Amino acid sequence: MFKKALVILALGSVVAVPNLAATAQGAALPLQEKAATYATNSTQKDWKKKDGLTSPNKAFGEEIWVMLGSPIPSGWVVIRSSGNMNLIKNVNNAPSGYEVWVMLGSPIPDGWVVTRSTGTMNFIRNLNNAPSAQEVWVMLGSPIPDGWVVTRSTGTMNFIRNLNNAPSGQEVWVMLGSPIPDGWMIIRSSGTMNLIKRIG
Repeated sequence: MFKKALVILALGSVVAVPNLAATAQGAALPLQEKAATYATNSTQKDWKKKDGLTSPNKAFGEEIWVMLGSPIPSGWVVIRSSGNMNLIKNVNNAPSGYEVWVMLGSPIPDGWVVTRSTGTMNFIRNLNNAPSAQEVWVMLGSPIPDGWVVTRSTGTMNFIRNLNNAPSGQEVWVMLGSPIPDGWMIIRSSGTMNLIKRIG
């Protein structure tokens, strides 16, 4: 009976120690606005679809801890890193103009731009569904969304403008090397600038 009690006590301590370690590790992590969950193998399998990595059943703003090196679903960004784990956030269906700090090296979703940067973080902004003619300063090297052009530049920043839904016949001066949206043509060039015009 005494030996049996010792075995039970020993097993209890083996189970309790990892739980205490996990609690201590969790306490060292930064506080979250809401409890983040961990991705399981089945969750990661559900993300693998024909159109790439997606997470159709997750809501905007949801956060999940995943292993370093795990695939990042489309529309998710890495907002924090701790040891061998990344905290990822779902920004699918974020409102236009929504901004969030992401880790350097995080995926930048389509239609998003980098507006500020530190040594380890990028501040990104959602320009999907932005109004026509809206203008925004973005970091040099930031993605330029479809239909946007670069109208000015400094050593570290580009000033971009939304030409989506611009009227036919509109003319705009853009920087040499700026993307030229579909339906626009270069009608004149001067030094570092091109004059483009919407046709049709």
